[in-house]
Amino acid sequence: MDGAVKRVPVKTPGGAYDVVVGTGTLPLIAEKRDMLERDTFALVVNETVLGLHGDFIRRCFGGFRNFQSYVMPDGEEHKSYRHAEQAFDWLLESGISRRSTIVAIGGGVTGDFAGYLAALYMRGVSIIHVPTTLLAMVDSSVGGKVAVNLSAGKNIVGAFHQPEIVLADVDFLRTLPDNELRNGLAEAVKHAFIGEESLYALFDANDYDSIKSPEILAEVVYLSARFKSSIVERDEREGGVRAILNFGHTVGHAIESLLEYRGISHGEAVSLGMAAELELSVRAGLLDGAHAGRCVRLLERYGLCTRREGLDADGLMRHMKFDKKTSGGTAHFALLSGTGEPVYDRAVPDDLVRGVLIDVFAAGG
Repeated sequence: MDGAVKRVPVKTPGGAYDVVVGTGTLPLIAEKRDMLERDTFALVVNETVLGLHGDFIRRCFGGFRNFQSYVMPDGEEHKSYRHAEQAFDWLLESGISRRSTIVAIGGGVTGDFAGYLAALYMRGVSIIHVPTTLLAMVDSSVGGKVAVNLSAGKNIVGAFHQPEIVLADVDFLRTLPDNELRNGLAEAVKHAFIGEESLYALFDANDYDSIKSPEILAEVVYLSARFKSSIVERDEREGGVRAILNFGHTVGHAIESLLEYRGISHGEAVSLGMAAELELSVRAGLLDGAHAGRCVRLLERYGLCTRREGLDADGLMRHMKFDKKTSGGTAHFALLSGTGEPVYDRAVPDDLVRGVLIDVFAAGG
């Protein structure tokens, strides 16, 4: 990336918008002034982001006087049906109308939660995403999937609701701790595995220390957004090829649900899920073991988890039954058959899945 602001156009039946990637993109919120000034709008801001970047955010919104702020606490546990009900009451009490817009500023939890509110409040209001973590920039802010969690599973209650614009300002990443950076790298590496050749080459040519430069991170965001948008445009509502984006997520979401979203990040769960699903791809006869080994070593080069002891295989199997990709009681997976060759909606026998979970996570039977 040459340091300039780049735009990835996204065109779906649910709406067309740009993903704007670069340094200092948040002030471009002014492009949506007419929309924001139609009525009182809502800023849904993550509490940590507000503490770190509050002055910058206030400067960017200083020209507006018609907004109310809702501070979103940290933690996946706050992206729940119960907390959404409280937020709906706040929107109503704050004078948010059908002509209003919700602006989400934060990571994936904030974006998913605010997008869910926007999709349902008064049958739908506009949403603008300002992702502030690498994970949100490369994945959750693009594509229009919004949801909250139930205790049984992740993202069970949700909708498809495309944003008006996504402003991915890589300046926010300067304060991102290493564990959060790796959280996002897991999803970006996933894109590299399932088909984004330029991104695979970038990861292959770097390591964790070198990839942290703002210029390379901006390129990671741009290539990921470009790849994901190309899939979303072909399949907005995950009726087909968009399911390849679930690689690593069938197992990953089960891990998060089993642990009740505590003590593990989404990226860590997805990385563990990819390790398991790479092995599952091998045992299902789809993938060469040597290629799976190269993928696992790439994950490990960036400090991403590929093993975690003590995860109960039976517990993971139970949580997979609640996954949205389960049909007829059988979990369906996105797996790999080669470099950039994903397969999706693949039913795998339970005994094969359980055997992989036991071996990868050293979980007792």
